[in-house]
Amino acid sequence: MLQEVMERARRIRRSERFKYAAATFARLSLHATQRLNPGVFAIDIHENSGFFSVLQMVLFILMYCDEKGLVPRISAHGPIYGAPDGTVDWFSTFFETVQAPPDMPPARKIRTSTVQDLVQLGFRKRYEARLEIRSASALFRAHYRPAAFIVDEVDALCGTIGIGDDTLGVHFRGTDKRHEAESMSWEAFCQAVAAALAENPRLSNIFVSSDEAAFLDFFVAWPFGKPVRVAPSRLLADGSMPIHFRGYAGLEIGREALVSSLLLSRCGYLVKTPSYLSAWSKIFNPALPVRLASPPRPDAFWFPDSQLWIENGMAPAA
Repeated sequence: MLQEVMERARRIRRSERFKYAAATFARLSLHATQRLNPGVFAIDIHENSGFFSVLQMVLFILMYCDEKGLVPRISAHGPIYGAPDGTVDWFSTFFETVQAPPDMPPARKIRTSTVQDLVQLGFRKRYEARLEIRSASALFRAHYRPAAFIVDEVDALCGTIGIGDDTLGVHFRGTDKRHEAESMSWEAFCQAVAAALAENPRLSNIFVSSDEAAFLDFFVAWPFGKPVRVAPSRLLADGSMPIHFRGYAGLEIGREALVSSLLLSRCGYLVKTPSYLSAWSKIFNPALPVRLASPPRPDAFWFPDSQLWIENGMAPAA
């Protein structure tokens, strides 16, 4: 009985409604501050979540700026992907601006607001239902692109690993994702991958990425009848603790996450479980065919995986 009560309390704390209510004061303060800026929306993200959760925040900020005619000024100085002392703007390290923002008169002070979570912006309720893969991809890529050193690494790995249109990309997210996605056994997932191979005979090899070393061992041993290449990631999870809370060097965690997503985006087809990392492969390459093997949970039915599930011909979450 006590365990059920504690689990119910945890679900409430994780719920979007609870977090939105708890962040009310911070949200009102942020928007009051930003209204003082001259045509600029300046946000510095000090993340307490995953790399691509931060990119979700960036996407919502871009939607808001596009709607209001504001210039986005986005940075990220959180300790998980930058430096422990908060001195590294890791977002600007990994992404270049496509167009330089206009210079502001030196006499006008720009006030930058710090956020840790999407609820502090209050944009999910406003924009989540409007999101579509192609328009979201176009909006993000109109403002930002992966830094040149990241693109160079991805290009080189595609050559050495052999990733191309004939590659089936595979991504299995484990660890803490059970809170946001319906569970799927390793065997059932491998069967879904085998079915995708049977339906697409042009796919001649497999590229697999995961945060779980034990799953990778299981996957490589499965008799797919095709060569399997494993993502060159050194930083993996331990048990149920996700990679970004393992204390690894921040910039290395971010680099591996972004490189993995971009490598999956270069494949000819993608089979995946719910995960922002592999869902953003579709943002980077909206033409990529994707099969979502299991649905997100109804209380975490979020873009881009929500759209991928519906595109696969499945019903929206109840």
